Amino acid sequence: MSFGIVELISLLLSLGGFGLANNPKPPTVDAALEYGMADADFVAHFDAASVIPSNYKVLMAMPDQASIKASPELAKTVRQMINEVEGPRNMAKGLTGFDPVTDFNDVTAFAQVVPNQQPNFVVAVHGKFAPTFLDKISKLTSTTVTKVGANSMIDKGDGMSLALKNGTLLVGATALVKERLADSWKAPSHAAGTNLGVAADMLAGHPVFGVAMTLSPATRTEIMAKHGADKNFLTDMVQRGKGSTFAVYHDGIGWSWLDSTAAGLEQMAQVSDGTVDVLRAAQIAPRGFAKIALASLDSYKGRSAQVDDLIAHKADLSKIISQFSGDGQFKAKTDKDAKNMKLTVRLTGKSLSEVLPAGVVIPLGAIGFLVTSRQVAPAPAPLPSVSKPAQPLQPKPVAKPLPPTGKH
Repeated sequence: MSFGIVELISLLLSLGGFGLANNPKPPTVDAALEYGMADADFVAHFDAASVIPSNYKVLMAMPDQASIKASPELAKTVRQMINEVEGPRNMAKGLTGFDPVTDFNDVTAFAQVVPNQQPNFVVAVHGKFAPTFLDKISKLTSTTVTKVGANSMIDKGDGMSLALKNGTLLVGATALVKERLADSWKAPSHAAGTNLGVAADMLAGHPVFGVAMTLSPATRTEIMAKHGADKNFLTDMVQRGKGSTFAVYHDGIGWSWLDSTAAGLEQMAQVSDGTVDVLRAAQIAPRGFAKIALASLDSYKGRSAQVDDLIAHKADLSKIISQFSGDGQFKAKTDKDAKNMKLTVRLTGKSLSEVLPAGVVIPLGAIGFLVTSRQVAPAPAPLPSVSKPAQPLQPKPVAKPLPPTGKH
């Protein structure tokens, strides 16, 4: 199966609905950090409810679009892609009772760097988990469900465990999971100045995805011991920085930086300004090149059927360019707090793709899947080998001497 220009244009237009949605009921900061590690070096958060349900709805509606129906090959491939998604989904529902499309709300992971060892971590997943969820997992993994107070837990025996507490799935190091199952567990503080306080500031903006980094003294010392001899911008940031975040929102991105020196704060402000300029250029330049390419198409009319197809769909191509890129005029708000030595940047557009060129990753990923999952005619099965009975060796005839050719 192969796709022509018209099919690819139809596909791109149909993918315009993919993206990040605004979650009307995002997780609160307290809920996201309830089972956190007070001394976490890294905190990562993903709001699945802002991504999965809306994009799943768009995917399921694709076969009904007129542009998809018009191409039997494209319609068949789209349905194949849906089957690839529905298969694992139905399997998960059947085996565990958990629907990853409708039951998965959000997840927050906490990790602590341990010198010369694997990172220590715990993950908290919020969703609709049935009370029998762990029982079904235990049957699938041949493990045993144990009780820790009123809560259930599976100890995998390799230092890792998973448990359910108040509808939250906890996964991570056994010691950390058990600690959080105890009746005496209290959520760690996320007040300003704490490790989790940096993450709390990020989570307060309700990102779709976000990561906070607050290196502990031990981690900072280890990094400097390994790389400090080669003084550069990165080692300077490690030595001087107190915390940083990066977040992706449905309408843009943002980041923050906590410094320990005024000069360092000014340096990072300049880096941020340069980054904003690059992001604006990354929107304008590709869009400009695309417009130039479209304008020059008419000069090649009649050269090939593919070029003529592109010319006939110039309006659609222009729409695609506008759909998956911006004009670089997104809003940029920078707050440089000299007193607290904190830099906060927020870039906002009508959608993520107007700020970050990578906002087209979702539709491009779908295109890649469609193209690479094209059905290929199966190779013919090899014919069964038929063993022939061994044949006896035939003696070769002895060569007769040649007649004499003359006298000796």
